[in-house]
Amino acid sequence: MKEIEGYGYRRISYILYEKGFRSIRTDSILKNNYIYSIYKKGKVREQRINRDFKTVIKDIMIYETR
Repeated sequence: MKEIEGYGYRRISYILYEKGFRSIRTDSILKNNYIYSIYKKGKVREQRINRDFKTVIKDIMIYETR
C-alpha cells in the first residue's frame, strides 16, 4: 500500500483496523509506528533475500585417474 497507493502509515493503520487486523501478541490496534516497523523490517528482509553475489572461480585443477 505504501509504494503502490502512496498511503502513509497512519492511513494504512486505519485501513487494517477497519479490516479487523490486530496485533498478535497484545491483540491491540496496529498503530502507525508498528506499521512503519513492519514495513522497514520487510524491506530489509527483501533486500537480504534478493541480493546478488559475485561468483569467483579460481585455481581449478583437473586430474585424470586410471
